[in-house]
Amino acid sequence: MENIDKKIALVLGSGAARSLAHIGVLKVLEEAQIKPEIVVGTSMGALIAGGYAAGLSAKEMEDIACKTNWLRVAQLLMPRKLQRDGLIDGVRIEEFIIALLGEQKIENLNIPFAAVATDLLTGEEVILQSGSLVKAIRASISLPFLFSPVKINGQLLVDGAVTNPLPINVAREMGGKFVIAVQTTPAIDYHIRQLNSGAMTTNRVKKAAKSANTFLKRFLKYLNNGFTKGQKLSQDETQLSVTPGLRHNAMQAATIMENMLLYYRLKDNPADLLIKPGVDSFGFFNFTQGKEIIQAGEMAALKAIKELSIC
Repeated sequence: MENIDKKIALVLGSGAARSLAHIGVLKVLEEAQIKPEIVVGTSMGALIAGGYAAGLSAKEMEDIACKTNWLRVAQLLMPRKLQRDGLIDGVRIEEFIIALLGEQKIENLNIPFAAVATDLLTGEEVILQSGSLVKAIRASISLPFLFSPVKINGQLLVDGAVTNPLPINVAREMGGKFVIAVQTTPAIDYHIRQLNSGAMTTNRVKKAAKSANTFLKRFLKYLNNGFTKGQKLSQDETQLSVTPGLRHNAMQAATIMENMLLYYRLKDNPADLLIKPGVDSFGFFNFTQGKEIIQAGEMAALKAIKELSIC
């Protein structure tokens, strides 16, 4: 077996709900007693990497992820006031992060940590290695149009995935000699294939939403998939054909750009160990499937580590 006697850096990439697979990877690394000495994250990966650097174990993060439900998601996403620069002001997200991690300074963490964000005005990659941990994570996860940008040191910052979805270069610059990177960016055409296969043609009984929780799920489903009426089956039931909707189109366009950027980033800065969990089938907001996504991360990490015999 090969022993890693170099400084290990762990890089966690973007992927929204799919990035919960990072927790599964951390579980496997902990069990294998592989301890990263540097952690870097972008977007949702920054939240998980930041939590790990702040002292949360993989098991603690798994418990939090698996307790997430639609009502909790709705509470976090509900803006206190509408913004002109983003639908969500991010105040509740910051409160959620503070409740998890407390108000800590990045430079005081036990493990060196960096979050990657993007300067909205210049288009430059911004590496956050000091100051408020909460603000750094909040900036790194600020998906344009959805979240309001974050002002830090005079810069207007948005999601790090806009410039660097898997910041291996940052880990190298911080002294990482053996870089383990986890890619949770989905394949470009997965949902298009799923939609065109006809597998998503379904029978739906039309019922009124009985709660805000039900309404939220229907609203997000509507944004994700446009419905075209087909054959009428009965007075209350209609066969529906699913077509890409507003949210799906926006996410697909973002995924295409992210995949192209990721391709060139990996070409210039390959990881020593690249772990790619099988998370393509999970949607952008599938946070309620945390258990399954985390398991996908575990399976991919076990396979990658076994193949390279590094534990």
